[in-house]
Amino acid sequence: MSAEKKSFINVDELMPQVSLEQAAAYYGMSLPELKLVGKETRTACFLLCDKKDPTGDRVLAIQAGDPAKKWHCHQYGCGKGGNLVSLCDLMKAGTNAGGRPRGDRFKDIAKDLDAMAGGQPPPESAVRAAPAPQSAPALKVNIPLKDSDNERARGLTELDKKFVVDVGAMNPSASAYFRRRPFLTPEACRAWRMGYLSRDTGGEKAGGTMRGKITYAYRSEAGDVLCYFGRDPQFEEKHEQWKGTDRKEPEPEKFHFVKGFHRGIELFGQHQLRAEGVADRVRGLGLVLVEGPNDVIRLDQLGVPAVGLCSNVITREQAAKAARLARETAGGIVTVFLDCDPEGENGMKQCLGYLAQLVPVRLAWTSKMYGGRFTGKQPESLVPEEWAEIREYLLSGKTNGWALS
Repeated sequence: MSAEKKSFINVDELMPQVSLEQAAAYYGMSLPELKLVGKETRTACFLLCDKKDPTGDRVLAIQAGDPAKKWHCHQYGCGKGGNLVSLCDLMKAGTNAGGRPRGDRFKDIAKDLDAMAGGQPPPESAVRAAPAPQSAPALKVNIPLKDSDNERARGLTELDKKFVVDVGAMNPSASAYFRRRPFLTPEACRAWRMGYLSRDTGGEKAGGTMRGKITYAYRSEAGDVLCYFGRDPQFEEKHEQWKGTDRKEPEPEKFHFVKGFHRGIELFGQHQLRAEGVADRVRGLGLVLVEGPNDVIRLDQLGVPAVGLCSNVITREQAAKAARLARETAGGIVTVFLDCDPEGENGMKQCLGYLAQLVPVRLAWTSKMYGGRFTGKQPESLVPEEWAEIREYLLSGKTNGWALS
């Protein structure tokens, strides 16, 4: 047998022999609390990725019982995933490959798995150095663009004036995005300071990474623009193509936020809660909490102010803000109205855990409520008759014949 064959390590045979806990211990990682949700292990992200802030406590979904330990990160804007090899890459000391190790990095991880399966202690090079003592974290704050020290940022305050809101003037992918959402009328776009930012605006370069995207203004409670963020109108197509590959390339990005913006301390749509008449519109409904910006815009058209997480999980800061806004504007109740699908329902559970410590909270829907009629739907897809049924239940508790199973 050749020396090359003797040195070959079959990671597919090793992965079933190594547990998540065993791999974490090998690399000197301290795991956060693990929660069993169905057949998945859910936990906060503990990986050495590029996250800037702590995540929710259920964003990592790990199939601990799967031989390959398949996993996926549900943190908004992340989407990383893979198997035990990629987990090891994001736990092992040194420069990682973003969960896609190749070459020498892959060979080193294969050796680590071989050692784990054999019960051997890790070499010093595999273990992270003990973190240095850290000072208190800096206070997170988002500065309105108009008050920025950066002249270029100040110049973006009215970027929305460059947005295309006429479907006929958009490229095919952007046009299709708006046609699938007829509630995004030109009037709604202008009111919410959102629209399509073309890649070609006559030689100007304002907007940078937002070009070619459906772009939204994120406003402060006072109504000032804090930043713009973009949604790729071709995300679904790109994601389907990516799922058909070996997934060695990063997962396509659905939403793009500018670097330095702390979205985990804000709520999309928060500016509308101070408008005249809001108290009457939310009476009995509470502060309605949804996932994305389109959900907020659609519900506004249906007559109810809502705020969005721009995520399917909530941060501690967002929970505290939602509780405060609920007490100030909505009778002291938060109504969680995330997407009625498996990921949204997992997010609902996490929201309930965070919010219930601060304020009374309830669910607007689940896949078992309303006879299961709303399973798979999003707030942005509701028609008036559907919202009327949900509203009636929230206001009166009447179930219209359906019951929890």
